[in-house]
Amino acid sequence: HVSNVSAESYIYIDEKEIEKTNKQTDVKRALEYSVEHYLVEAYLQPIVKSGSHELIGAEALARIKDLEGNLISPDKFIPIAERNGRINQLGEQVLERVCDFICSQDMKKLGISWINVNLSPIQFMRQDLDKRLLGIIRGKGVDPAYIHLEVTEEAMIDETLLLKQIQNIQSTGFYFVLDDYGKGYSNLSRLKKCPFINVKIDMNIVWEYMSNPDEVLPNMVKTFKKLGFSITAEGIENEEMADAMRDIGCDYLQGFYFSKALTMEQFIDKYS
Repeated sequence: HVSNVSAESYIYIDEKEIEKTNKQTDVKRALEYSVEHYLVEAYLQPIVKSGSHELIGAEALARIKDLEGNLISPDKFIPIAERNGRINQLGEQVLERVCDFICSQDMKKLGISWINVNLSPIQFMRQDLDKRLLGIIRGKGVDPAYIHLEVTEEAMIDETLLLKQIQNIQSTGFYFVLDDYGKGYSNLSRLKKCPFINVKIDMNIVWEYMSNPDEVLPNMVKTFKKLGFSITAEGIENEEMADAMRDIGCDYLQGFYFSKALTMEQFIDKYS
C-alpha cells in the first residue's frame, strides 16, 4: 500500500538556509567547547583621555575560537550564549581573565585605572549576581574598584530590578557604566536615579553627529556632565572624530583610531 502524499507535504529548504543552520551549529559547538574547557579569552580595547590620548582604561571583550583556532565574531556567539544560558559562564570567565590580568600587571605603570567588563542583560537577571561577582574577585584578591561593570540600556527595562541589582553590587565595591547610550530605552529621568559613573555614547550616535552636526549630542553631553557622569565616545575612527568628541566635552574616547581589541599579551607589548 502506497499512501498518497500531497505536494504540500514536502518542505523545501534552500541551500543558503542549510548553510546558515550548519554555521550556527558550528558556533554553538565551539561555544560549548570553549566554556566547558575554560578557553574563553578576554581581549582588551584601550580607552584614552580625550585631551591627551593617554591610556586611562580598557574594555574587556569576550573572544572564542572555532575548532580550527579561528576567532568567531561576537555578534555570532553572544546571541547564542544568551539564548542557551552559557552567557553566565562566558561572562564569569571573562571577569576571571581580567582579574588575573590585574593581579599579574603593574596597573599604574601601564596607565590603567580601571577595566570595563560587560554584563549581559541575561546575567543581570540573576538574583545571586552580587555574590557570584564578589566571589570571583575575592577568590583572585582583586580590588573591585578596578572593575567597572558595563550594562546596556536593555537591562533598564525593569527599573526596580535594575536599581536593586546596581545598589547590591555597588555596595560590594564595583562601579557601573551605562553602555551604548542612544540605542534603546533609557531617558534622563531614569538615568538620574541610577548611580552610574560613566555613560558611553553609542558609536552610531557619534557617527551621525559627524555626518550631520547639530546641537543634540553637545547638549546631551552637557546635561550628562551636569548630572555628574563622565562621558566616553565610542566608535572613534579618525583624528577628526577624536577632536570633535573632545570639543563637545567627552572625557574619554574608544575606537579603532586608537586600537582594535588586543590580546592581553599584545596589550602589554603596546603599552608597557
